[in-house]
Amino acid sequence: MFLSRVELDLRSRVTMRALAAPQRFHGAVEAAFAGERARRLWRLDRLDGRLFMLIVSEARPDLMGIAAQFGPRAGQGLAPTTRDYAPFLGHLAAGQVCRFRLAANPVENVSGRATPDAPRPRGKPRAHCTVAHQERWLSERAARLGFSATNRAGEATFRVTESRWLRFVKHGAGRPVSILAVAYEGLLRIKDPDRFRETLTHGVGRGKAYGLGLLTVIPQG
Repeated sequence: MFLSRVELDLRSRVTMRALAAPQRFHGAVEAAFAGERARRLWRLDRLDGRLFMLIVSEARPDLMGIAAQFGPRAGQGLAPTTRDYAPFLGHLAAGQVCRFRLAANPVENVSGRATPDAPRPRGKPRAHCTVAHQERWLSERAARLGFSATNRAGEATFRVTESRWLRFVKHGAGRPVSILAVAYEGLLRIKDPDRFRETLTHGVGRGKAYGLGLLTVIPQG
């Protein structure tokens, strides 16, 4: 596994257009890999006034295309980097406390009314729009993702730092797409290292093609 980082140019019109239509970033990410198309995890992070793209992938990407399309001019930003993620993943252990950051699409499946033709209608995803529901969504899924994010009193050890709608028209489709992107930050405790490693490499929830689902951590102490 590999973890990559590319700085993006916030002053670029191309970057600004892609922020409004994240499928542009998705296409650039997929173009960074040779062979068959596959869904890779990626996320945008703003740090100290700068914008970065993080990518987690099984294969090493060629980041030059992303940098050329969305990055700062030569010498004006940080160079793209890729590092082997496996050693970091291998050192994760039960009981470790980590500071985490996650961008996700918290939804619930809501079933319609049954009819003679469809006695078991398929549920439709509905976004959690309030902070309380967004926090509960993550807390309820934490155990099966390999960690806990509550203290002994059952209180969340994280917070929602941003919630915004991504609205765009998907290429080749006439109907607009609306996805709620929610950012979480805080502390978690690893409970099941194997499940947790799978979470870090396979993501959380829906919307992975549009920069959602990627969880990253920094061990504390």
